Amino acid sequence: MNKKKVLLPILLLALGIGGFLALKATRPKPPVAAVEEPLWRVRTETVQLATISPVTSLNGRVESPEQTSAAAPGIGRVLRVEVREGQAVSPGQRLVELDPRDFQPQVDQARGEVDELQATIASEQLRHQADLDQLAQEKQLLEFAAADVDRFEQLRRENFYSQSAVDQSRQNLARQQITLRSRELSIADHQARLNQLRARLSKAQANLDQAELALRRSRVVAAFAGFVAKVEVAAGDQVNSGQSLISLYPATGLEVRAKLPSTLQDEFIADLRRGAQPTATALVAGETLQFTLMRTAAAADARGLDAFFVARRPSANLRVGEMVNLRVARAPVDNVLAAPYAALFNGRQIYRVEAGRLSALPVEVLGDAGSAADGDSGTARLLLRSPALKRGDLLLVTHLPNAISGLKVEVVK
Repeated sequence: MNKKKVLLPILLLALGIGGFLALKATRPKPPVAAVEEPLWRVRTETVQLATISPVTSLNGRVESPEQTSAAAPGIGRVLRVEVREGQAVSPGQRLVELDPRDFQPQVDQARGEVDELQATIASEQLRHQADLDQLAQEKQLLEFAAADVDRFEQLRRENFYSQSAVDQSRQNLARQQITLRSRELSIADHQARLNQLRARLSKAQANLDQAELALRRSRVVAAFAGFVAKVEVAAGDQVNSGQSLISLYPATGLEVRAKLPSTLQDEFIADLRRGAQPTATALVAGETLQFTLMRTAAAADARGLDAFFVARRPSANLRVGEMVNLRVARAPVDNVLAAPYAALFNGRQIYRVEAGRLSALPVEVLGDAGSAADGDSGTARLLLRSPALKRGDLLLVTHLPNAISGLKVEVVK
């Protein structure tokens, strides 16, 4: 009885397994599916080769070569400030005024020294004229004194005069000789004294001019039409000599300093040497501004060469220190393709569709195509050049992440 209970479950399990294996062995086999090559649906454009000017984008900063700063001409106090930073100014407009009482005393003192020296020079000239007038009389008196000596000595030999009288006449002659020599020395020294006085007068006049200039410069006015770049003082401030008060720049002549890539330096320098001036455009505050390349820097660095693009006309939207994106048009290039950015792979190749498959072509990227080649789509395009490209080729414009030569594609109309 116990053996039956043990064998019966084993028998049932064996029958179940056997039935399962029989069913599995006799089931119908599904048909084997054929392996098909994947097909990618893509868009293409027909290649059109043309002569187009490449456009290079450069980032630069607005500068003004004529930006100027007004400094305090001396120690003083700010009386008033008439303008604010960013304000437009016109020629002759008063900007900052220092207290004139800090500068007027120096002017008065310097003018007094000039007047004093001018009077001294006039006195010296009068004295010289008097010396000239008295010189003849001094010579005549000397002759009289010499004659008296001769006469008294003759009379002394004849015992008509004493020796003391003769000595007295000799003393008179000596004094007259000294007087004449002094007069002649004064006349001879006149020019030296006059030159010395005139030198002192020139120095005093220079001090006067400097004091008057400081007084005039204590009132800062705009020399041109432009904008206030920075106001560095306020009314009541005490300033030192040479301290900056205000800086401004003209509205005209603004330029953008931008770095030329090392790969394009030779091209732009050659254009300038030929007399050509590449042009550029920039969108600033919704306004399209025109620029002209005028010159390049004298020295380059590892980042490139500085180029200076001058604005063709003044604009209130262009301010010093602002960052501007320039689109620079270069010399036209023949047989180039204006292609969408999506057509470029790995920065150096494109794909042509031939017989339903992709074929890679190496290309040279010349720059942006610019608005002239945007077409009706209005999308930005690249200028590409490749000797293998032919007019009428189908260019892949769908950017496939797995694009390789030989990939099967279907062109979507």
